[in-house]
Amino acid sequence: MSGLGGFGGWRPALREARTGWPVLVVLAVVSAVLAVVSLLWPPVFDGLSTKELNRRLAAAQVDGLLVTARATVHAPRNFYGQSTAPQFGSLDSDLTRVGEGMRQGSSGELAHTLVRVSGWAQSDGMDLSGAGVARPHGRAASVSLAYAQDAVDRVRWVAGRAPGQPDGAKQAPIELGMSRKGLAQFGLAVGQRVQLSGQTGATEAVVVGEFEPLDGADDLWRELPLLNEPLDAAVPEGYIRYGQALVAPAGLEAMEARGSLSLSATWAFGVAQQPWGNGGTAAGVRELASGAKVFKRSAVDRVCGEIVSDAAPCSAGVRTVTPPQVQERLSALVDRFAEQRARTVSLQSFALAGLLAIGVSTAVAAARLGARRREGVLALQRARGAGEPALAAVRLLEAVPAVLVGVLAGRAVSGPLAGERPLGAWWPAVAAAVLVAGAPAAAVWWQGRAVRRAGREPVQRRGVKRALGLSGRLVLEGAVLALAAMGVLQLRLRGALAPGTADPDPQLALVPVVLGLAAVVVVLRVYPVPLRVLTGWARRRRGTVALVGLSQAGRRSAAAATALLVLVPALACAVFGALVSGTVRHGRVEAAQWRTGGDAVVLGPSQRPLPLEELAKVPGVGGVLPVRGGVAALTADEDGSVVKGVGLVGVDQAALAGLEPGSPVAAALAAAGLSAPLVAGAELPALADAGTAARFPDGSFDADAGASRFRVRIVGVLPAGADRDRAIGPVVGEVGGGPLLVFGGPAAERLPRQTGQRNAAVLFAEPGRAGSPAGAQRIDGARLRSVVAASAATAGAGGAGAAGGAVLRGAPVEVRDLAGQLRESADDGLVSALELAFRSAAAIGLLLGLAAVVLELLLGSAERGRMLAYLRTLGLGARAAAGVQLVQLLPVMAAAVIGGTLLGLGLPWLLGPALDLRAFTSGPGAPAFAPDWAAIAVAALALLVLVPCAAALEGVAGRRRVPQLLRLGEGAQ
Repeated sequence: MSGLGGFGGWRPALREARTGWPVLVVLAVVSAVLAVVSLLWPPVFDGLSTKELNRRLAAAQVDGLLVTARATVHAPRNFYGQSTAPQFGSLDSDLTRVGEGMRQGSSGELAHTLVRVSGWAQSDGMDLSGAGVARPHGRAASVSLAYAQDAVDRVRWVAGRAPGQPDGAKQAPIELGMSRKGLAQFGLAVGQRVQLSGQTGATEAVVVGEFEPLDGADDLWRELPLLNEPLDAAVPEGYIRYGQALVAPAGLEAMEARGSLSLSATWAFGVAQQPWGNGGTAAGVRELASGAKVFKRSAVDRVCGEIVSDAAPCSAGVRTVTPPQVQERLSALVDRFAEQRARTVSLQSFALAGLLAIGVSTAVAAARLGARRREGVLALQRARGAGEPALAAVRLLEAVPAVLVGVLAGRAVSGPLAGERPLGAWWPAVAAAVLVAGAPAAAVWWQGRAVRRAGREPVQRRGVKRALGLSGRLVLEGAVLALAAMGVLQLRLRGALAPGTADPDPQLALVPVVLGLAAVVVVLRVYPVPLRVLTGWARRRRGTVALVGLSQAGRRSAAAATALLVLVPALACAVFGALVSGTVRHGRVEAAQWRTGGDAVVLGPSQRPLPLEELAKVPGVGGVLPVRGGVAALTADEDGSVVKGVGLVGVDQAALAGLEPGSPVAAALAAAGLSAPLVAGAELPALADAGTAARFPDGSFDADAGASRFRVRIVGVLPAGADRDRAIGPVVGEVGGGPLLVFGGPAAERLPRQTGQRNAAVLFAEPGRAGSPAGAQRIDGARLRSVVAASAATAGAGGAGAAGGAVLRGAPVEVRDLAGQLRESADDGLVSALELAFRSAAAIGLLLGLAAVVLELLLGSAERGRMLAYLRTLGLGARAAAGVQLVQLLPVMAAAVIGGTLLGLGLPWLLGPALDLRAFTSGPGAPAFAPDWAAIAVAALALLVLVPCAAALEGVAGRRRVPQLLRLGEGAQ
């Protein structure tokens, strides 16, 4: 012999490779599939993530601008401080120069996200007078002039024309455009001349057009609501009607010529993600959040330079501008998105790792088949002196080119599918390819080990092996179980992934894979026990099909290891994905119900009363529950310690019990006797959460609620899960997260009205029953919103209502209905991406499982075929023979279904706090596990269908290789 270790050289190796090409094809296909999955996984998810981020940006901008900048623009002056107004045509360019300067001053992902900027400017209010002009409340109305750069695209002129440039800079009337409601409430008409009087004197104006908004919900009308509808606001002397008129930029430039020294300017930045953008990637999310946080400073630097002082205003073309004051909600939104994205990536990494493990297990099944097919050739080579390393090396040399071709084919397929996005990291595909390429060599080595063990006398065990009675299999199984236990312990001790960590979590990915191996070990150990019981049962019955099938399954129980190694993890991945999906979906529904409280809820600023009586008259409303909210810092009498950020919730326990009879908060408040009257200055009794009550058992506090201070005394403990009570959920969501105090009866009425906090009016369509989509649909939504828009709560509140944000800006008014919240809860791209990952992994895994079962059946086809031929010779019919084959597969199917289902359902308990799903639900706590039983049943049914299909495929493939009947002198093994 020549060559390595007595092996015959390269030519015999090539001949062997040609005979083993089916196994090499399987290895190449498996490598290609794993390479495509590994490389396409990140770009596909990044695309879905970016799309979801864009959806959230659009949804958030419906409720208000995410990035705005405000400043005071001073009239143009020369070097000596003398006014040079008017300079017609300069205001629009100055607003553009400042706005575009701030936008272009951003960098990185923020620069790509700020897709547009528009500005508007407005003058101070002026008294409106003239012939026939209304004097509401016995005094002149106050009107300011506003110019918006993009108003031309947001209004439709129904009468007259749009305002233009006055004929004279200092004398000609200023041209005004007003809405229909403005004209009606000021008593004006198109063509009417009026007088505007302010601190800088009086000027004449003329109404030249009437407009109506194209979309009353866009950001212009939220920021300048008085353009659309005037507002009556309270002042010490009574009420004043405030309004605005739309003018051309020349109108404000003419006002500068008539003595107006400054204008209030606002720049609104539109944010969006392009489909090919990188905002949804891990680096893009971090860059976008950090860019939004520093935009306040970068905007000032861009407009004013590095040195900013009140003595040297910033240049804005022909005008000067104060340093812009940037207000942004973008960074908070992106931070929340980043946290959920991080959890999605960590859970998806489990699906990817499981799929890679299933692919490697399929390659092992193919390698075992190849080794069995070459058993005779390999025995001859061993007899001629070939060593095991040489035989394994040749198998490796055969497999490497096939695997390399598969990886390159996967790369070629992945490139066009990824588009412009970069492919994922190479190391998962390379690691899987290395294991796939090494599978044939490992199979040959294992076969040689079995041959050597069968050809020699049993070796006397010594030392630990003799003392413990250990075998190689026991050592291997014990190592797998110990590794799984250590991984679980490590995960439980570590806890959840740190918020904002967007990289895959190796532990959360690999520990479930090791648990899958441990589950296979347990299943293989338990598998023979029920099989023996069933075989004994079959012996006591008439007929041969069940007995022969179960006996053959028992004889080949060791051969079921490869099939179970693929099927158990595949089904476990599908079941775990269904459990995560069902839990998230159910948790999001519960969170939507908790945020709504009942069938609908109105949230309004604490300092302004909600129209409870009017809300109760809305068609479909059967009951209204007022809930008050606030936040305070508590100073304990006991030791002087200060507890900050304590949520305050006030509710009438009798009303709560009537509308929500099962409320645990209502029962606790009633049991504590908080309905007794309180004298002036008395301590307000409250129930505290368990943590606060345990920390301060004799809790009396000074409460600091900003402008108000009062005394609080803890008289009881809230029941467990009180913060989950639906009826008070909307307010708890506003103030929650930290310690919680709930007040009832007279104490609830004495809670201070805090600026920036919101009260709630929870609406029930049917008192005594929890909110439902059907109940929410019975409430007249249009009437509900019109009542809210016309109420005093919307005055100066911003956010919702026709007059929102008119004078003073505080907590926004918001109307939530249960049906809308449920629709929003079902529309989450990250949740859909997570479900897609698990469903794809489960589908590919089950298909690989089908291949593994086919390979395992082919591995024993000769032995099984001869056995069936023997039975056919003895008179067994064709249908009975098919039944024997099916019965032989039933134990493997049952073991895979039971083992995979139990592992998938047990993973949440095993992983413990590492499996944190709160980022997906945004509810009051961790959602309860709620498996999607329909999806689990579909996965199990798919496995039960695939395995018989695999048997049919194997029967067709092996029909020519096994005899139908035995010839004279043949036997069956």
